[in-house]
Amino acid sequence: MAQSVRTFSRAHPSADASYASVLDRLEGTITQMEELAKSQEGGFATKHSSAVRRQDLRRQMRKGLLRHVATAAEDAGTEVPGIAERFPLPHTSATNTAFRAAASKLLEEGRAHQEVLVQHGLSADLLNQLEGAIKEFDASLQETDDGKQSHVVARAEMKTLSDEISRLVGILDGFNRYRFHREPELIVAWESAKHVVSGPQVKSGSATPAGPVQAGLEPAA
Repeated sequence: MAQSVRTFSRAHPSADASYASVLDRLEGTITQMEELAKSQEGGFATKHSSAVRRQDLRRQMRKGLLRHVATAAEDAGTEVPGIAERFPLPHTSATNTAFRAAASKLLEEGRAHQEVLVQHGLSADLLNQLEGAIKEFDASLQETDDGKQSHVVARAEMKTLSDEISRLVGILDGFNRYRFHREPELIVAWESAKHVVSGPQVKSGSATPAGPVQAGLEPAA
């Protein structure tokens, strides 16, 4: 709707300085809205990519690094009774928090019993690799949080800008109704410009949905 109003206003300029000022504000608000839309889209993309990477890390850690530590501990149980019970693998359905805690516990226990575990098949560098994988897992969690925050902030700011657009279109509406009052065809064109809606249209005879079609972008009165 805002873009349609901008297009109409550019096609039918006014020499009135106040009109030009309001149109400048509208164009600036549209630019801000477009930038926020990109930021919101980036937040979604970050959330998705970090979630995919985290799931892959979980599979790799559980089937590789963590399982190797656990199997070495199981073999070490022939020498150190009860040691295997100190290395339980996280459940496949564990939450990210629970999975991260279990992985950290295995790393801690692995460091504490590294000498005996190495004697029973643990790769000397595996614990360092596990530590690196946990840090990468943490980074993916942070990326998800950042993506969510970016989306939430952008949404709130877009609502504020949406309200600003509605106010500005209302001001332009007053201008245009006055300057086009003897040109009914331009009044019709203006009405069309500021009543643009997106999404499914209500068929003739259907009940009109309550409230504006686009929240914050309802036509000016």
